Amino acid sequence: MKRVTFRRTLVAVSVSAFFALSLPAYSASNTDGSIQGSVVTTSDAPLSNATITIKSKDTGLTRTITTDESGKYRIPRLPIGNYTVTVSATGYNDKVTDNVSVTIGGNANVTSVMNQTGMERLSVVGSRVAAIDTTSSESSLVISQADIERLPMPKDITSVALLAPGTTRGDDRFGNFASFGGASVAENAFFINGLNVTNFRNGLGFSNVPFDFYEQFEVKTGGYGAEFGRSTGGVVNAVVKRGTNDWHFGSNVYWRPDSLSENSPNSYLSNGDLYIDNANTTYNKIEGNVYASGPIVKDKLFFYAMYQPRRITKDSITEEGTAKQKSASNNPFWGLKLDWNIAENHTLAFLAFSDKNNEDIDSFADIDGSWNYLSTTTNKTGGDNYVATYIGQLTDSFTAKLTYGVNKANSSTVSNSSELCNLIVDTRDVATSTYPGCASTADYFLEAGNDQRKEFRADFEWTINDSHTLAFGYDLEKNSSYSQQFYSGPGGVYWYYYDVADPTVGTSLPNGVKTPVGVTQYARSRERTVGGNFETVSKALYIEDTWTVTDTVTLNLGLRWDSFNNKNAEGASFAKIDNMIAPRIGASWDINGDGESKLFANVGRYYLPVASNTNVRLSGNEYDVRRFYILEGTQDEVINGVTVPTPILGAQIGPDQVNADGTVPNTDSIVDQSLDPMYQDEYIIGYQAMLTEDWSWGIKATQRKLNGAIDDMTIDHWIKATYGYTPTSNIYVLGNPGEDMTVSVDTTGNGDYEMVTIPGDALGYPKAKRTYNSIDLNFTRSWADDWTMSVNYTWSQSYGNTEGLVKSDNAQTDAGLTQDFDFPVLMEGADGYLPNDRRHMIKVFGAYSVTENFTVGANISVESGRPLNKFGIGSPSGLPSYGDTYYTQNADGTYTMNSRGTAGRTDWVYRVDLSASYNWKITDNLDVLLKANVYNVFNSSASIRKYEFYEQSGPGDLNPYYGATTAYQTPRYVEFSASVKF
Repeated sequence: MKRVTFRRTLVAVSVSAFFALSLPAYSASNTDGSIQGSVVTTSDAPLSNATITIKSKDTGLTRTITTDESGKYRIPRLPIGNYTVTVSATGYNDKVTDNVSVTIGGNANVTSVMNQTGMERLSVVGSRVAAIDTTSSESSLVISQADIERLPMPKDITSVALLAPGTTRGDDRFGNFASFGGASVAENAFFINGLNVTNFRNGLGFSNVPFDFYEQFEVKTGGYGAEFGRSTGGVVNAVVKRGTNDWHFGSNVYWRPDSLSENSPNSYLSNGDLYIDNANTTYNKIEGNVYASGPIVKDKLFFYAMYQPRRITKDSITEEGTAKQKSASNNPFWGLKLDWNIAENHTLAFLAFSDKNNEDIDSFADIDGSWNYLSTTTNKTGGDNYVATYIGQLTDSFTAKLTYGVNKANSSTVSNSSELCNLIVDTRDVATSTYPGCASTADYFLEAGNDQRKEFRADFEWTINDSHTLAFGYDLEKNSSYSQQFYSGPGGVYWYYYDVADPTVGTSLPNGVKTPVGVTQYARSRERTVGGNFETVSKALYIEDTWTVTDTVTLNLGLRWDSFNNKNAEGASFAKIDNMIAPRIGASWDINGDGESKLFANVGRYYLPVASNTNVRLSGNEYDVRRFYILEGTQDEVINGVTVPTPILGAQIGPDQVNADGTVPNTDSIVDQSLDPMYQDEYIIGYQAMLTEDWSWGIKATQRKLNGAIDDMTIDHWIKATYGYTPTSNIYVLGNPGEDMTVSVDTTGNGDYEMVTIPGDALGYPKAKRTYNSIDLNFTRSWADDWTMSVNYTWSQSYGNTEGLVKSDNAQTDAGLTQDFDFPVLMEGADGYLPNDRRHMIKVFGAYSVTENFTVGANISVESGRPLNKFGIGSPSGLPSYGDTYYTQNADGTYTMNSRGTAGRTDWVYRVDLSASYNWKITDNLDVLLKANVYNVFNSSASIRKYEFYEQSGPGDLNPYYGATTAYQTPRYVEFSASVKF
C-alpha cells in the first residue's frame, strides 16, 4: 500500500496542481506559505535533530532548522515559489527534494526517508509530497499566472473568483464583482501582498491593478481561519511578481477591437416600442505594459517594476436613442516591488503602486437628428498605495510577521456644467423621462471625496510541540473618509414631475398631506447636501491552535475578537461595537492514513463592519429637504444647448419635509444604543479523494445563515401611535431589524427628548434573514500528459428578506442604508429567493498542449436565472413615503401580494470561451507569446436583468416598461495579446 502511495504522491510533485479545493488547517496567510514535514528512517522510525535547509530556487533565500524529537519540522512564512529541501543527519546520506512548490496560504508537506551511509540505496527511498493536504478544512482555489495563461480569461480578479465553486456574477450595475455563497457583492475582502485594498466606503470593489502585475491568486470561499475577518462573503488574496537572481525584461500588449465585437440585441417594450438601443454601442480597449526585474545585489536585494499606459473608450446610446455617452480613460499605472533578504532568517518586502484614474464621460443629446455635445463628467478613482512587510524566523519554533500599509482611493465626481443644469425627471407620461440639461443622471449628484486606510498587522506562529502549533496576532485598520456631496444646477434642486392618479380624491404625499382636489399634476423638489470627515477604527485579536490529535486527525481551534468604531463628522463615536467573538473550528480526517482521501468539516462565525458610507450618510452635516408644489405646467428653456421643461409652479402643498437640517445629529437619536453587529454563521462538511494518479474529486455541503443585520429604520409611525403626534419628516434610526431598540426620542414634538426602549414587535419590522445552502461536486485533473481540466457542479439556494449590504432590486449602493426596512410595509412579502440565488451552476475549464509551443484552452459556464419580482407602489395599509412594495393594485381597488422572487426568472446563461496561444522561443533569452481569446463564442444573448417595477406614478398605474430587458449577457468579443520576454 505504501509503495502505491509513494508513486502517486511523487507524481503529484512533478506536475502543477492546477486546482485546489482546500488549504491547510495551519494558520493561513494572505501573502506566503509554508513547508513542513517529517524525516524518518527506512524502517519508518522518526529521525530527530536532522538538519533541514530550504533554499529558494529564484532568490537564494535560505532557512535552516532541525527536526524535533518526533522527526517533524515546520518552516512558515515563506515567499511563494519553488524551493529545494535538503535533509542532513549524522550517519545518513543527504536527501534532496527539488521543486517543492509553495503557494499562497499553502503548506507543502514533505516526508523524507533517509538511507544510512553505506547502505545499498533502494528505489523506494526518497521524499514524498502529499497530493491532498489531509490537515485542511478550508475551502479555496489557488491559481497562478502560468495557469491563467493557458485559459481564455478576462484580465480581472472577478474572473479569477468566478472559477471557484459557489461564486456567481452579481448585478452588473454594481460593477464587475462576484457574489460568494449568496452574500451581496459588497461583503468580500481583497488583499494585495497583505494590504487590504477593499473599498470600505460601500464594499464595492478594490484597487485596480493590471493583471500582469500579479503572480498568484487565492480565492477563499468558506471556512477560513481566525486570521481573516471583516467579510461575510469571500476573500481574495493576490501576490504580485517579484525580482529574482535572473534579469528579466518584457512587454505585454492587449487589444480588444470593436470591429470584432458583437452588440447585444435592442430591448423593446411589450407594445413593440424601442426601449434600449444597443446596436450603436462601441468599445475599444488597448492596454500595454513594460516591466523589468532582477537582482540589485545577488541573493540579497531584488526589484520588479511595471509601467502600464492604458486607453479604454466606449460609446453607448440610452433612453430610447435620445441620449448618448462617450467615455474614455487613459491614466497610466505604475508598480514597484522590492525584496531584501536581510539575513538567513530575516526578510523585508516593500510594494508600492498607483492606480489613479480619471474617466471622462461626454454626454450628448439627439437634437433634430444630430448629436449635440452637452457636458463632460469626470469620475476620479484610485490612489497611491504601499505596504511593507518584515518576516523573521526568531527561533526554530517561533516566527514573526509585521505589516504596515496605506491604501488610498479617490471618490470624486465633477462636471463642467454642474452649475448650469438641474436634473428633471418627468413621470407624467412614462416611467422616467430624464431632462437633465447636462444630459446624464451621472451629473446630477456630485461629490468631492476620498478614502484612506492605514493598516498595521502583527502575526506570530509558535510551534509548541509536534501536536500543537499556535498562531496569534493583532490587526488594526484606521479608515478615514472625506465627502462633500451635492445636487447639480441652480440652487442644487432636483425636480420630479408627477400625475395625480385620481384628481377627485388627491394623492397622499410623504409630508402627510394630500394634493388638493382637482389638481392633476404636482412637482417635488429636493435639496440635499451632505459631508464631513469621518473615521472608522477596526481592531482584532486572534488565536488559533492547530492540534494534531493523531497521525490522521487534525483539529483547527480558532477564536477571533473584533471591535468596530464608526465616528461622526465631529469625531465622536456613533456606532461602536466591541467584544465580537468569532469561533473558527475545523476538523480533518485522513481516512485511510495514506494521504489520498479526507473527510473535513468547519464551523465558523464571521462579522462585517459598518461601512463608512453609513458614517457619511447618517452622521454628517446633512441637509435634505423635499417640497411639494402644484404643477401648473412647464416652460421650455434652452440650457446648455438642450430644451428643458422647467416647472411653472403653483402654491406649495403642505409643509417642508425635512429629513435632515444640516447639523450633525445627536448620536443617541440616530443609532440604537444597544446595537448588535451584523454577522453570519457558516457550516461546512466535505470529502476529497484521489481517483487516479492525475484525477481527484470532492463533494462539499455548505450552509450560511445571516443571524444579525444592521440597517436604518423609520420609527415615526411608532412615535405617532405612542405619543399622539405626527413628526414632520421620517425619523431614521440605525438598528437591528426585529430587535428591541434603545434610542432618544422627542416625546412631545417640541424637542423634549427621552431615552426609551422600543420593543421590536412594536416597530413592526421582521428580523433580517438570509440563508444559503449549497452542494458542490468537483472533478479535477492536474496538469499531466499535456492537458488539465476541472469540472464543477453547484446546486444552491439563497433566500430570505435581505440581500445584504447593497440592494440589487434597485441598484442601491447605500451600504447598510438600503431601502430595506425603511418602512414596515416594504418588508411585507419580502421573504423569498434573493437576487444572487442561482439554483444550478456548471463550470468547466481546462487546457491542452497540441504541440510543445501551441496550447488551446476553454472556459465554459452554465448558470440558471436570477429570481424576478413584481414591485408595486401601494399596499392595503396605505402608501409609503417612497419605496417599492410587494403589492400591486387590481382594477377593483384591491391588492395582490407578489412575494419576492415569484415573478419568474431571467434566462439561463450559457457561455463558451476559447483561446489559442503560441509560444515562440526565438533564442535562449527571447520568448514571444501570441494569444487570441474569443469570449462567448456562440454569441449567446441571455436576458440577465429585467425591469421589475409594475406600477409607476401611483397604485394601479401600470408601467409600460415592466418586463422589458434592461441588460443582456456580454456579447461575443475577441481579444488579442502579445508578450515579449527577455
